[in-house]
Amino acid sequence: MGKAQEVALTSQEPGERLPLLAQAAPPAKIYLSQEEVVLQAGSGPWAGLRKALFGLLGALFGGMLLMAILLLVTMPRPKPALAWWQRASFYHLPKAAFPDSDGDGQGDLGGVRDHLDQLLELPVHGLVLGSIFGGDVANLSHVHPAHGSLGHWQALLRDARKREIRILLEFPVCEEEMDPVAEPNQTKQLLKRAMAFWDSEGVHGFLVRKESTHCLEMVLDAWGELDQEIPPVRGQERVLMVWDESEACNISHKVPSRVILTCHIPSSGKNLTSQAIVQRMERILGNPGAPWPSWMVPQDVPVDNNLGQMLGVLLLTLPGVPLLPGGKGSPIHLERDPMNGNTNGHPLANVYRSLLALRANSSPLRGTGFAPLTLADPSANVLSFIRPGSCSGVLVVLNLGSYPFLFRLEQLGIPAPAKVLFNTALVSQTEVNMEVVKVAPGQAILLRVPRGLGQ
Repeated sequence: MGKAQEVALTSQEPGERLPLLAQAAPPAKIYLSQEEVVLQAGSGPWAGLRKALFGLLGALFGGMLLMAILLLVTMPRPKPALAWWQRASFYHLPKAAFPDSDGDGQGDLGGVRDHLDQLLELPVHGLVLGSIFGGDVANLSHVHPAHGSLGHWQALLRDARKREIRILLEFPVCEEEMDPVAEPNQTKQLLKRAMAFWDSEGVHGFLVRKESTHCLEMVLDAWGELDQEIPPVRGQERVLMVWDESEACNISHKVPSRVILTCHIPSSGKNLTSQAIVQRMERILGNPGAPWPSWMVPQDVPVDNNLGQMLGVLLLTLPGVPLLPGGKGSPIHLERDPMNGNTNGHPLANVYRSLLALRANSSPLRGTGFAPLTLADPSANVLSFIRPGSCSGVLVVLNLGSYPFLFRLEQLGIPAPAKVLFNTALVSQTEVNMEVVKVAPGQAILLRVPRGLGQ
């Protein structure tokens, strides 16, 4: 039997199969060396493509970085939150106006304590008490018995804190006759020691009247040294209020931290003009090292005409903080009048109370934002300015002249109608809107304006 026949017979045996196609041997694997890989990557189009990709990625990264830098530079930076003393309304209560709590005919700290709720209703969160001391620098750490005791002070402070009312004490140091040559350092140390004592007793600051430049410099030096020795607590910072009744109203000495300068609002003659007030605002607000501005209405201003209303509006709408007058002749007495409720029969009571409530609920009226506007010829004596805010602003218009004045809101780019926030002609009817603003002589109007005007 031949070989072919043997193969055929064998393939036909049960359980055996003959493959139809012969399987080829697997291809041999080819590996490139490191040198060959580098050579291939650097040859042909790959080198240019790699450079193009890296260039594109670099350009994208640089563009994104540039955009981020531009956004950081151009975006408006949030202003730091104002401290309590930069947004509060202050009420000055001279010692002669302290309410009487024990019926001896003399006002005392207990009487002040009994009337804290009236301050809160205004609302006022800064109380400046008249001098409760003996009368000279050596007695500034002792309460005069006529006004109470240290225990009465602690009770007053405790109740004031419950109502978030902060108290400042008036130091009469600059009202004393002092020889500028005789031991000024000893006087300064006594003053600083008294400040440190009342700071430990929870007082939130002091008021001094600027009677002489020498005395004020001594007070400011003592205040600055106290800050170095006893750093203030954040949120409970103490403040020094300087009351200057002079025409210039300035501080030439280096001003330490947390100093308020209280100036009198011009009340008569050539000083009560729109131009004079704007110039004073620009001078005070234009100096970054100046103290925080504050305003006070002179006590001898008649209140039976429109002048009292104008000064009240300026007091509570100018940049800074108001120092409201208390005591005799004040539009806002602490003691209630049973016949007239809280008004005490004063013709300006409703004006002051309405403006205090508006200021407490309107952030633009706090702080130092101020943008004067020119609505008319300066001879018309119409004062207008915007107190800008983050969401909206307040347009203040006062006619200090002798003739009516009219303007359209569209002239200022203000969408009409605008809401009237306050109107001296309609103190009890402020929920109205205006398109055309007509201001009579001696009239003031406050309007809400959109964000962006005056900013």
